[in-house]
Amino acid sequence: MAGETRMDFRRSALMLMAALALGACSSLSDISPFESGGVNYAGGSPAGDRLNGGDRDALAAAFTRAMETGSAQSWRGDRAVGEVTPQGYAIANLKPDPRARIAAARGDFDLAHVMETELGLYVLTRNSNIRTGPGTDNKAVEVLPSGTGVDVVGRVRDRNWMLVAVDGAVRGYVFGDLLIEAPGAELELAGGPMRRPLLCRNFTQRVNVYSERYEWEGAACNDGTGWRLAQDPPPPENAPEELIEF
Repeated sequence: MAGETRMDFRRSALMLMAALALGACSSLSDISPFESGGVNYAGGSPAGDRLNGGDRDALAAAFTRAMETGSAQSWRGDRAVGEVTPQGYAIANLKPDPRARIAAARGDFDLAHVMETELGLYVLTRNSNIRTGPGTDNKAVEVLPSGTGVDVVGRVRDRNWMLVAVDGAVRGYVFGDLLIEAPGAELELAGGPMRRPLLCRNFTQRVNVYSERYEWEGAACNDGTGWRLAQDPPPPENAPEELIEF
């Protein structure tokens, strides 16, 4: 009887662990800003299905170098050639739709922190150093003058440091004591879910497959395991429809 009880307990524990694992996978996939499937850096473009394995491998190496170095990279595969040109930086996973990206002024921010999101509008109370990370040991990259309005896109968990954006672009971290809520903003509901931001980078690509030429734009994000193509959020419901000309 005792043996049967132990077996039932072990079976119940295993079932609980499996359910928790499935739930975690489901929640992660629900908030993923990445394209699904394997890494094909031409995925989602008309050229994506035209590349064979050798082409995709050559593109992947050039794509990673372009994202990391900031320099355009040419590549040649079995039957295709192309070029990847990196563009500006952005940050994902800080908006209600995690696929939405906020432009970023630079790409060397310390983003290895969980943050409370969507804090709203604040004002600097004095001239303030803007830093690449949440601490005075991080590099100060600019000084914003007293009275500057900022959008606090993230507050580091358990630390009084804010990640701020100005004019729609993330500029860096500010110590929380240097900020007050903007007049009127204190009446608004603020504060979103806890998220870990992801560094993203925009790019343009050109691919030639035999005599066919393809060009397109996109973005990729890096979650610490490598660059992966980013999804775009759907257009807002009230976005104007494109008119068809006859």
